[in-house]
Amino acid sequence: MASLEALTKSYRERKAEVSKMRKKSENSLRETLSLKRRSSSGLASLQRRKEVLEREASHVAQLLNQYRSQKESIARLKTDAEERLKHDLDVQDSTKQQIDFGPVEEKASAQERMRSIEEKISEIRASMKEREAAEGRLERQIADLEKEKTRLDSQLKKQAHARPGLVEQLKTSERAELLLRPKVRSLIKREEQTTKALQSAEKKLAESLAKRRRAKKARSHRRRPKRSAKTKARRPVRASRKSGTRKKAKAGARKNVRKAARKKAARRIHPRRTGKSRGSRPRRK
Repeated sequence: MASLEALTKSYRERKAEVSKMRKKSENSLRETLSLKRRSSSGLASLQRRKEVLEREASHVAQLLNQYRSQKESIARLKTDAEERLKHDLDVQDSTKQQIDFGPVEEKASAQERMRSIEEKISEIRASMKEREAAEGRLERQIADLEKEKTRLDSQLKKQAHARPGLVEQLKTSERAELLLRPKVRSLIKREEQTTKALQSAEKKLAESLAKRRRAKKARSHRRRPKRSAKTKARRPVRASRKSGTRKKAKAGARKNVRKAARKKAARRIHPRRTGKSRGSRPRRK
């Protein structure tokens, strides 16, 4: 009996210990899987973000090349326009001298050339102003694109630095998962086996206790004296429980009354130590 109780207690303690270890391992496995999911998700997010940034950087680079080419083209056109303007200004000066100092018959043609030259000079100056405005606009756009390119390159560098840490984190969580999964399965199996052993021990203990109670009851029946057939015949039939209780109460009350009367008579017969009895009176001095 004592061995069964000790065995049951041992199985209970073992089951509690195994359950504690199993819960701890399951919590570690859940944390490892959560870390693995976060690492994998972070790597996937980094890859998607990297692709987006690379597309944006490529687009910015194309625009930069385009704007720079346009700026170079405008610079060449400005140079050509400046050379033509210089040439037309020289022609204008020579034509003006012809008008001022040339013969009279050539003045009309010289004035006609002068008007044509002045129109060309005004056109060249207008085109130069437009090209200067376009060049300034391109310079601002190129500056903005260079800033955007610098920002994109910085983000790509940050992602490149963050990727190795996530990769290492993912590898560590995968290694931990490979160790924890078999451990959790083993602990679950041990817990099931311990539970079955505990149930078996509790069942045996319960059977032993029931057997012990039955044996004790049988011994108490054997010790009780047997009544003879004659005593059984003389025994009156019991009344109902309620009437029997009332009879007992009445008998107890009568017994208490008789006991009180006896005590009272005894006090009258046997006075207290003071020497005074209940019936006697104190002497007068």
